[in-house]
Amino acid sequence: MVARHYEDFIHLSRLSPCILFHDGGHWREIAIRTTSTGQTMAIVYIHPQTLMPEEIGIHKAAQVNRGAAEALYKTVAELNRACVGGSLLDVCCGTGAIGISLSPQMERVIGIELIEQAVEDAKHNAALNRVNNCKFLSGKAEVVLPSLMPTLSFDGGLTAIVNPSRAGLHYRVVKSLRNHPAIRRLMYISCKPDSETMRNFRDFCCRSDYQRKLTGEAFAPTVAVLVDLFPHTPHCELVLLFE
Repeated sequence: MVARHYEDFIHLSRLSPCILFHDGGHWREIAIRTTSTGQTMAIVYIHPQTLMPEEIGIHKAAQVNRGAAEALYKTVAELNRACVGGSLLDVCCGTGAIGISLSPQMERVIGIELIEQAVEDAKHNAALNRVNNCKFLSGKAEVVLPSLMPTLSFDGGLTAIVNPSRAGLHYRVVKSLRNHPAIRRLMYISCKPDSETMRNFRDFCCRSDYQRKLTGEAFAPTVAVLVDLFPHTPHCELVLLFE
């Protein structure tokens, strides 16, 4: 029914559908998410073409597979049990789902996210769940993190979780995380580990390289868990723990 209404909407819209990017058009596809309580959410994807930012909503990624998302968060929580009581740095935190879900284990959570609306949603989600030990910052991680790290005290220990896009982490983010002496556990969540993400893995684990300003002690991968977030496809979400 939702798909039929979307089709009717496209027929009435002044904007044309987009089949191929170079052919123009705006309306792309729709993802429909249902919950165990009978609620339905439709996520519409468009090609912005020449539309101005104020003419369209801000895109935010959302897991459409609730069961798989719960499995992912449980995996992350299980791998984080050794760090109960310290601080958590949640890089590319989105709307705060991972940081908020781990907040009962931690003294405090600091999330960093590029999209301002996602940060506002993260703050709303924390308030909605009566979580008071989470702080969310808006901005590019490669800009926020290098200036943030020297100002923070992590007496109880520090764990970092990163959940970047397919492009992986900016080199300045990798450098900031690796060179901080308090971070000895880092969890990397990747939806495409065979892409540019592999370069991040190498930079976290290579020998100290003063020319590239990788001066911190090298990490080593200790646990890898695959979570099937994309059923009926060859793709999996990888959760990789570095220590």
